[in-house]
Amino acid sequence: MPSIPVEVRGTLLRQYGSFTQAYSAAFQPGLMHFGDDRGFLAYRMVGGTAFALADPVVAPERSRDLITRFVSQFGNVCFMQTTRPTAEILASLGFMINEMGTEARIDLMVHDFAGRKYRAFRLATNHAEDKGYHTRECTTAEVGENAIKTVSARWRRTRTIKSREIRFLNRPIVFADEPDVRKFYTFDGEGQLIAFAFFDPVYEDGRVVGYLMAFRRYLPEADPLINYAMARHAIEVFRGERRRWLFLGLSPLAEIDDKSFPYNWLVRRSFRFIYESRLFNRYVFPLKGVAAHKRGYGAASEQTYFAFNSRPTLLRLIQALWLTRLI
Repeated sequence: MPSIPVEVRGTLLRQYGSFTQAYSAAFQPGLMHFGDDRGFLAYRMVGGTAFALADPVVAPERSRDLITRFVSQFGNVCFMQTTRPTAEILASLGFMINEMGTEARIDLMVHDFAGRKYRAFRLATNHAEDKGYHTRECTTAEVGENAIKTVSARWRRTRTIKSREIRFLNRPIVFADEPDVRKFYTFDGEGQLIAFAFFDPVYEDGRVVGYLMAFRRYLPEADPLINYAMARHAIEVFRGERRRWLFLGLSPLAEIDDKSFPYNWLVRRSFRFIYESRLFNRYVFPLKGVAAHKRGYGAASEQTYFAFNSRPTLLRLIQALWLTRLI
């Protein structure tokens, strides 16, 4: 199948990229793209299964047609991290639909940092000021790519899985400047880089309406509250620009209820077992810690969905875990 040129994907992204994974769907290395100059789906093949990433980047009225053509082309299909409108289309096409975890969203037009629940943000700002930290938006050239990579590498060494990063559901970090991606850096009192936060754009009708907090990394010796201080700084900048939304990303397997659609019992039990597993949380990925951290922002949450149309079920789960590099 002919690839869709990056210029076409970029144009479609700016018009229809209204979901958190849209930027990744358009530009993540290693993805293939199904569609044409009216819209596309990003996917990867694992064995004979086509795994689609999130939603189609297409006009809403064309979404069903694009999905139907994709399913007809590949037959054995699995969708990961879709929104509810896409899940509704897939359910009508006979897919099993399981909840996959929540995405958190802050409405910047009404958000402020008053009240007890935002005490950590106020405390973080005070700590940063006391320590002489300062955050600003910079180009890569202003900071130095080697300095950014050093912070990233040292942060990676503090993670549960040090040798690899999650893929597919996360796009690889890019240290160079990128179109419409906002990059904030925090420096200590001597001007040394100690932390950074990158934000992917979310679009609507050709304009940026919000951002996804895609990456946050800091030196191990930095004050851990720097994450909150950077987030507050970025939120205040975006709110000043009258952006509408800040998305915090996926809390995998959180708040699964599985009452909206016909679901697969094995997927449900597996997701719940993994989420509750102390061993998985400690040695593979801190699912509960991620969910708890994002709840601290007081954001609204929306469920995402995992959908597939062929068995064996266990094979689909293993393929999904391999695709995301969790195993």
